[in-house]
Amino acid sequence: MGGRHISSFLQTTALRRLFERVVQWLALLFLSVWPLLLNGCAHPPADDLHDVALYQTAAPPAVAAIHTPTFLVQVPSQAFNRIGTPSAREVPGKNPEVFIDPEQPAIYYEIQEFRTAKGRYTNLIYRIHFPEVPLDWARINLTAGRNPGLLIIYTLDDRAELLLVTTVHTCGCYLAFLPTEALPTKAYPPDWPVGSQRVYGYTLPSSIGLPRQESDDRIMFTIASEIHRVRDVGITKGDYRETLPRHEMMLLPMHALYALPYKDRTIPFFETEGCKAGYVKDNMKILERLFMSWWAFDLHVGEDKAYSAHDHSDAIFYTSLKFWARSASDMKDFPGFLSYWGWEF
Repeated sequence: MGGRHISSFLQTTALRRLFERVVQWLALLFLSVWPLLLNGCAHPPADDLHDVALYQTAAPPAVAAIHTPTFLVQVPSQAFNRIGTPSAREVPGKNPEVFIDPEQPAIYYEIQEFRTAKGRYTNLIYRIHFPEVPLDWARINLTAGRNPGLLIIYTLDDRAELLLVTTVHTCGCYLAFLPTEALPTKAYPPDWPVGSQRVYGYTLPSSIGLPRQESDDRIMFTIASEIHRVRDVGITKGDYRETLPRHEMMLLPMHALYALPYKDRTIPFFETEGCKAGYVKDNMKILERLFMSWWAFDLHVGEDKAYSAHDHSDAIFYTSLKFWARSASDMKDFPGFLSYWGWEF
């Protein structure tokens, strides 16, 4: 029976509910037990709170400065923790290799619009990358691999009011929603927590305030060492940020990821052909493949993907590990994605 027939079968019989329970049980067991051995799911590493650096950037054209993110990166003394620039280099006897250059930070942006029955919205999409999630005998991280990334999406209404912030790794994992005070609570999913929310081991606010118009307020995302998880979010003022060691990120359009300089030509950061079209190159996640692919029904689980209007691949940017919900949770269809997770836009 093909995958499409299995999905249809599950949707039309009571077995779907059984499969949901089995997958939820497996996921709960995995997230509860494996973190005792593996960092990355629900066991934050012991970060040095004194070794931090702020990464900031100018606003994209026609975008208010208050709608650009800043990042407080923990332990930047380790190169793998630094925000870098996707780059390409020569490897003797092999195809060009893509890597993240930690010496030059960059942030990529794209603006997309979408409509629902309730109105017109704009997504400000920001993307950053890190050299790696390390793996050695001292650091056994579930998400270990090269070239991982993080997306921050600001959703604005037709008055340019910030309604929702979405954070998700470019593999589609560790999804978190941060509604602002401008979003009516009737648009929230049922039973949305008050005060704080748990996101795979970290406690984040369940909602955030709004950066003040015409101010130096910015939303700051604190990034954990090694695993590059968002471990805290809050609005900061310019005078506080001035007290921190700072790095300016190059602001580049998202389509620049399809034209990395290499010798006398350019190459894409993503695969463009075959079954891995739409995936970041040189990005296999060996531990996730070993421990998760068999019950997630995806050999490439945890591998990072393109997310852009310039991506014409068939790769699904799914945000749920339920294999029958891949299309419904696909962030490429942002209105459908919001609806799947219970948001009323």
